[in-house]
Amino acid sequence: MAKLFFQDLPTQEELHKSIADLNAISDLDPWILYSNLLFMKVATELETKLDTLLADYNLSSGRFRLLYLLRNSPDGIMPSVLAQKVGVTQATISGLLNSLEKAQLVVRETHAKDGRSFVIKLTDKGNQTIRDIFPRWYPMIKEFWGQFDPEEKLTPRSYLERMVQATTTQKVEQ
Repeated sequence: MAKLFFQDLPTQEELHKSIADLNAISDLDPWILYSNLLFMKVATELETKLDTLLADYNLSSGRFRLLYLLRNSPDGIMPSVLAQKVGVTQATISGLLNSLEKAQLVVRETHAKDGRSFVIKLTDKGNQTIRDIFPRWYPMIKEFWGQFDPEEKLTPRSYLERMVQATTTQKVEQ
């Protein structure tokens, strides 16, 4: 699915003006909406840079994340556990794994304790792909975070940890 996002963010004043008639919410705070737009813009830009890099390896960011998870699990991971770890359905994980297997980046092996099921393991080619990508990816992330001095890096990390916690416990109203 294509990632669509504003290339030019509205100013806080423009945002306030555009939501003024949405009075169904009495305590509507333009600062919250603007901050959310800024946060999503940064996340989208970082993801787009990663996607551009991964295109050289015929990988999506989702497939890259699976390879990374598998790299840290030499005994392999069951597909259902992988699906749970990345927050997708088993049908979605099956499609992702099929493409990685076709590219010879992963292999299915019979589960050591349960011969009826199988685990996914990273192949040598998959491991080498991660080893090839990382030295190209890390400098981009380092450059991004390099704009902050060591003390400044602590504040966003603290905020981001709280945001992750909040998003994992927050329910969507129907």
